[in-house]
Amino acid sequence: MDRPEPELTNDRAKREWLWLCRKVGEKRARAAIARIPGKRRAYPLNIARVLGIELPPPEELPRLPEKWRPPGEKGDRCSRNCVNC
Repeated sequence: MDRPEPELTNDRAKREWLWLCRKVGEKRARAAIARIPGKRRAYPLNIARVLGIELPPPEELPRLPEKWRPPGEKGDRCSRNCVNC
């Protein structure tokens, strides 16, 4: 059986997934993907809802590890596309 994968469509989603894994553990976060109701997609927000937890605001999310950043990217970008704001 394939491992359930989260839908990480942008940097914020990646940071939310990283936060979820740190909060509840990757194994528990992945198990929650299989419990997402209906045809909802495995976005971090839906995973958090299944786990009964609320995602923190963007400024409280962890920074992306270097390996997750695009080449030449120095920092995380906010929703306004700023660097390190």
